[in-house]
Order: sequence, then C-alpha cells, then structure tokens
Amino acid sequence: MPDLTFGVYVLPRDPEHGQDLALRLEDTEFDTAWLGDTLGDWVDRSAPLLDPWITLGALATETENLELGMMVTNLAWRDPVQVARFAMTVDQLSNGRFVLGLGCGQVDDQLMVGRPTFEMPPRERVDRLEEGTQVIDRLLRQDTSDFTGTFTQYENATMAPGCIQTPRLPIALAGNGPRITKMAARLADTWNAWIDITDVDEFRRRISERTSMLDDYLAEIGREPATLTRSLLAFEGAFDAWSDPGAVPELVEKFAPLGFTEFIFYPPQPPNWKNLLRVGVDVLASLRN
Repeated sequence: MPDLTFGVYVLPRDPEHGQDLALRLEDTEFDTAWLGDTLGDWVDRSAPLLDPWITLGALATETENLELGMMVTNLAWRDPVQVARFAMTVDQLSNGRFVLGLGCGQVDDQLMVGRPTFEMPPRERVDRLEEGTQVIDRLLRQDTSDFTGTFTQYENATMAPGCIQTPRLPIALAGNGPRITKMAARLADTWNAWIDITDVDEFRRRISERTSMLDDYLAEIGREPATLTRSLLAFEGAFDAWSDPGAVPELVEKFAPLGFTEFIFYPPQPPNWKNLLRVGVDVLASLRN
C-alpha cells in the first residue's frame, strides 16, 4: 500500500483557538491539522468561529511538527493576491509546514460578503478559481511580473521573502466536479474530493467514475499519476471516524484502490478525545505497518 497521510479539522471557536487539539495531534500518527475558510459556521450561523488565517498564524508558532493546511479558501470571494501573501506568511511562520487548499465554494459559504456572490453562477465561480489558482501559483513561485486577467489585475507585485518550501508550497484543489478535477490535474499538487452523502458505498461508486476520468486526463496531458495526491475529506455527519475502531481502516480499504492516499476527518467532541488518541495512535500505526 502507498504511503498514507491523515488529517483532522480544527474548528477555532474560542480564545484557545484549537491549540489544545493541535498539540494533541502532534502526539499521534496524524499528519495535518486543517482549517476551513468561511466567514462563519455554515452549519450553525450562531456558533462562534474565529478567522482561520489568523488562527493558522497562531498555530504555526505553537506547533513544531504538525503540518498545517487550509481546506479550503474560497476564491469566489477571496482576492488571490491576498491569499498568496497569507499563504506565504503561514509557510514562513511554520518553517515550511503549510498546504494551501483552494476551492470555489457553494452558496452556503457566502456569509456577510459585501458583493453579489449569492447570484454568482457556478461557471463564474470555477472561472475565478482557475484564474486565481494561476495567479497564486505564479506569485508563490516568485513570478511577480504584471498580470491582467478577467478578474484579477496587478502590477509592481512583491512576494518577499517568499515561501520556505520550493519551488512553492503545495497547492490542493478541492471539487467533485469534472472541471475542477481536470484543473487539479493541470495546476495542483493534490486533488481533494469530499464525501457529500451518508451512503459511503454510493459515494465510492460515483467518485470512481471521476477517478477514471482523472486517470484518462493525466495520461492525455502526460502527467505521472503518482505526482498528483488524491485526498478525501469526510464531513461531519457523512462519516464517523471515532466510534468504531474499524471505521478508518474500512474507509481506506474502500478508497485506496482508487488512488486515494490522504484522508481528512472532522474531530470528535472534546469529551470523546480518548477516541482521537485511540485512532491517532493505535489504528493509524497499524495501517502504516
């Protein structure tokens, strides 16, 4: 079996900002702590949620070994030049432990945004993601030449001091649709899909069609499949990684044959953090042996 990586979402809801969870993860076999970039909790609008970019800066200085990731920042409303600067900064603060996930979001992601993103058609969302990814890629590679696109224009850009990781920090593109999947094959280091229904077997059937398309497209453009990581995010409510010690191995067994090597889970509630340690130590160690 190829090398596997595992991550856990961090939800920064109070001044403790998920630090305790991140430090616990450092003592387990988990590889990455992920934050999501929304302007509020999209499930419960009244729930507290701190800004993820500021929180990532804090966690970057409070952790030592844990990789940190944004899954995802939404380029339907985030400015890609600013995102490139944010990402470079977190990479510097973490000494090269940052992965940038990009996406184009859904209507429920658009909280308190002062422009008509609610009416933005899906095609424009994906167009913004494609152009924004190209902008971020070139800036993180220290290509600061002037740029004029459909949605972004800039000149006299600066990206000093640049990324710790070279030639730039890793970029993941998230989306289950065909256009974003193909975009990831061209522009990203990782393609991330998410389990969006509770019937995991049905989701596997659907996503297997997408991975077959991805295999064909990678062959068409001449890219080695091993150079594109396939990542799977299991939303809370779609998959429970914690109650049954066999759940994570079963998930890996289902999706590893499709090329998925990275698995990301929502965390258990703090009273059940013993399950986090059980999975993060015993279960993941057994999968890697």
